[in-house]
Amino acid sequence: MNTSHSHHTGQRFASLAWELAQETGSAPTAQRIVDLAVKTISCSGAAVTTLRSDGTVKIVAGSDYAVLSAAARIADRTGQSSTKATLSSKATTVNNDVEHDPRWDEYRRLITVDTPIRSTASFYLALVGVELGVMSFYSHRPRFFTPDVLDNCAIYADHAAVALKAARAEDRSNQLAQAVVSNREIGIATGILMSRYAIAEDAAFDMLVVASSHTNRKLREIAAETVTTGDIPSWRPKHTSPTVVDPSARQRPASTHVPGSGQ
Repeated sequence: MNTSHSHHTGQRFASLAWELAQETGSAPTAQRIVDLAVKTISCSGAAVTTLRSDGTVKIVAGSDYAVLSAAARIADRTGQSSTKATLSSKATTVNNDVEHDPRWDEYRRLITVDTPIRSTASFYLALVGVELGVMSFYSHRPRFFTPDVLDNCAIYADHAAVALKAARAEDRSNQLAQAVVSNREIGIATGILMSRYAIAEDAAFDMLVVASSHTNRKLREIAAETVTTGDIPSWRPKHTSPTVVDPSARQRPASTHVPGSGQ
């Protein structure tokens, strides 16, 4: 065993979990993952991808969106790509010589012409049964992914899965907290309107909904303002405008006929 190499690898990955945890939220975390991947693996680029419900490739985060967008279009056109293969097999997909790989003939031809990608390694991201997408690394050089580089990529992908799952959990926690606050404010606002206008709960809630609709603002925003001001925000009904009276179109008063006046 090469102890010096193991020690070097350990040093490179020792602080990775901490570095990946510096962002909050799924999108910023995914972007940090791909940015650090290029630095850590010394590859040409990286991406976190998944598939949309219609089967097209979705780039969650990428180091070079021009290159990755071109690759995604080719994948959608041909139905072939490392992302699709990795998600289908739930296993690592390595294409160490894109230009001559016999597996996906049309994809190989187009990707070689339209992008500088010449070798790729894609890892299935899943944790505790939750599918998180695909972590892909690519290089402009063929045969970049030696056994040692692939080992490092695998370690990095494991760290990426942990960071993505933690970020998703944080997103859900924040959404739940926001929902609790919103529901509480909506309840308080409803109570304020019930007391102010001596109306039933359903009628007070309907006032909030109508104000939300006519002002194109979210219900929680209307509720928050009502809680602050003690009354519902004013609004003008939709599809109405002030009536403008044309003076020339006004009807003249009927003339008064006075008998004997000759008029």
